[in-house]
Formats: sequence, C-alpha cells, structure tokens
Amino acid sequence: MSLKVSLLLDGQLAPGEVKTALNETVEDARLRDRYTVYRLVGDVLRGNSTPDDGYSARIFDRMRREGSRIEAGYDPRAGDD
Repeated sequence: MSLKVSLLLDGQLAPGEVKTALNETVEDARLRDRYTVYRLVGDVLRGNSTPDDGYSARIFDRMRREGSRIEAGYDPRAGDD
C-alpha cells in the first residue's frame, strides 16, 4: 500500500483507484503516517517551505533509523535566507 500512497501523491493513480486509496488511508493510521511522511519529503524535494517545530527533524531521524541515506550534517531546519 505504500506504493499506492506514493502514486496517489504523485497523481499517478487511475481515477477509479483514487477513492479506494483515500478511503484506505483514512481508515489506517499507518498509511496516514506514511502519507504525511511522503508528503513532507515531496514538499522538501520541490523546494516548498514548511513551518517547522522540529517535526521535520524527527522525520529525518526516523528516515535515518529506517536506513535512508541522508547527507551528513544536513539540517532540515536550516534556512536559505
């Protein structure tokens, strides 16, 4: 189902699959969590700024624990100002 969440966020699901994927995501806390993570990662990759109270740092810590490779010293809260 993680693939389906990814496809949903990327707008790559067939119209008939969108409602099913949304319903499954609403009913499953794990899928809602996955949706949130994928959405945050997508926003970062697109360069969209997001308000941060340390949430993104916790997401990056979780990604590291799950084996994602993140550049050493990267701080998701560091601004480009």
